[in-house]
Amino acid sequence: MTPIPKPDIQTAVEALRDREEYAAILQFIHDEREKFFGDFRQAESSNDVMKLAGSISTLDELLSVLA
Repeated sequence: MTPIPKPDIQTAVEALRDREEYAAILQFIHDEREKFFGDFRQAESSNDVMKLAGSISTLDELLSVLA
């Protein structure tokens, strides 16, 4: 029996792109990214700034793959 190949991320994204739930997930990621930008104002140390920058960078990467 030949195994069915698993789809790669781009194939999976294309299959889900038109779903309402997919749009909700993208919106959530975008909203969280914007929240982190707002948190820069409350950052008290360079370590806080680095954590926020890392979080934003991670969400940017997710959005670039998923959008």
